[in-house]
Amino acid sequence: MPRRGVTVGKFYPPHRGHRRLIEAARSRCDELFVLVASRPREDPPAAKRLGWLQQMFPEVHFILVEDTYPEAPAVWAEVTVRELGFTPDVAFAGEDYGAAWAGEMGCGFEMVDRTRGASECAGRTVRSDPMGHWQCLDPIVRAYYARRVAVVGAESTGTTTMARNLAEHYQTVLVPEYGRDYYEDRMRSGRGGAPWTTAEFVQIAERQAEWEELAACLSDRVLICDTDPFATEIWHERYVGTISQEVARISVSRRYALYILTGTDIPFVQDGFRDGEHVREWMHERFVKELRARDKAFVIVEGDPITRLKAATEAIDRVLGLSRLYRPVGPKELDLIAESGWSSFPPRLEWQPIFYPVLNFEYAARIASEWNVKDSGYGAVTTCWVRRQFLDRYEVHQVGGRATLEYWIPAEELTAFNAAIVGGIQVVREYGSRVGAPRGS
Repeated sequence: MPRRGVTVGKFYPPHRGHRRLIEAARSRCDELFVLVASRPREDPPAAKRLGWLQQMFPEVHFILVEDTYPEAPAVWAEVTVRELGFTPDVAFAGEDYGAAWAGEMGCGFEMVDRTRGASECAGRTVRSDPMGHWQCLDPIVRAYYARRVAVVGAESTGTTTMARNLAEHYQTVLVPEYGRDYYEDRMRSGRGGAPWTTAEFVQIAERQAEWEELAACLSDRVLICDTDPFATEIWHERYVGTISQEVARISVSRRYALYILTGTDIPFVQDGFRDGEHVREWMHERFVKELRARDKAFVIVEGDPITRLKAATEAIDRVLGLSRLYRPVGPKELDLIAESGWSSFPPRLEWQPIFYPVLNFEYAARIASEWNVKDSGYGAVTTCWVRRQFLDRYEVHQVGGRATLEYWIPAEELTAFNAAIVGGIQVVREYGSRVGAPRGS
């Protein structure tokens, strides 16, 4: 007879401790059943959590159960047997209630230490601060919590440049514009003169959403989208001449923390495919009107690339509650960072009263490649997320050109800075030569 096991939980949301519980339970029985407790108005809702679990553990049987019962072992034993349709051979749990629950069912019980190596992961703490507990989540769950930023705008207003710059700044994934590829293929194939159809824009919106969902699983807390299905609605209106309810149905359920709308203050550049210079101002105003009408959070960015990027990152940082900072280091400092478990920067030396994290990769790269390499033969650019609640206490200092920006953290406040780091320190670029250099968390 196969050994059938059961466990139960809210999985609200599924995290590393839950993964350990299910993997351990599955390895100890032939067939595992998991009851997923559900209550109304949960975020994320139980149906979505169930879908995640089914994708994470396709060989496990999951059963959604309404959590309307008192937390009493006898009650949940009755619920479990009724939902399963049989008495299991063994029950698994990561908490002490499991023994009494199993006893009421008349089956064996095995404790699973689901917290070992994951003590910081608990449903309540993850829900309250998913950005600070990113390491607790599987990619499919991260996709739900990632803050999505869509860059939109009229033709030749720098949307793609802005999206690429933002993805590079935040060291995260960029969702490219499917519609651009579709449009260029349409032109090359000789269909450029054919009237556009609603079906084409539905396809564009659907593919854009699919690309976005795949990319979200790989993102680091923020996902940069070069357009979205909402923008496809505006493009449908521009090319077909009407509003499309079919495209609107695709965009209506999608969530974005912020829209970056690129301004029309830069010259129109013809790349051989563009044809919308005459409607650029009209499209921009349509974006503004619809963003406001739908109560979507957005900022308009104008000016040169540096000014635009600064305005966009300041707005995104406010949404995230975090900033992506950079720090150029030499080999000695890098070794000390590695010794900390990639969690903190080392104390300053007696003659170093200030700690200088910088606000962009380019500035850090210049210091690492020129100063650190000259000094020691090796330089690296490190990066980390830092909570805005801490950084808002300090001014940003410009120490040269407009992009040479840095914070001045007094040496005695470096411990507090390290405590405000979220997710560890990483190496993103190296210069010079060094064998076996550590890479980061």
